[in-house]
Amino acid sequence: MLGMLALGVLGFAAPAWGLWRWHGGWRIAAAVPAALMAFVVLRLVAGVSVDPSSHNLWPFEILLTGALSVAIMIAVVVARKVTGANRAS
Repeated sequence: MLGMLALGVLGFAAPAWGLWRWHGGWRIAAAVPAALMAFVVLRLVAGVSVDPSSHNLWPFEILLTGALSVAIMIAVVVARKVTGANRAS
């Protein structure tokens, strides 16, 4: 259960870390999962404000999107290591 919570939180934290630490195109690459998470959260807030019963399973929506966000960030970190961008910045 705590692992699932950690995955959801990491879905927000990993892109934020990349946006804060990286520069140039790597920052744009970190912005993709950040924008995805922001879109899902804003969609949930907008949907619940219109119909409070529309998103009864919202934790699972956050969890699934968080997992996708973490997967994207892992791919970007691996790409940074392969290209040697870690040494440059």
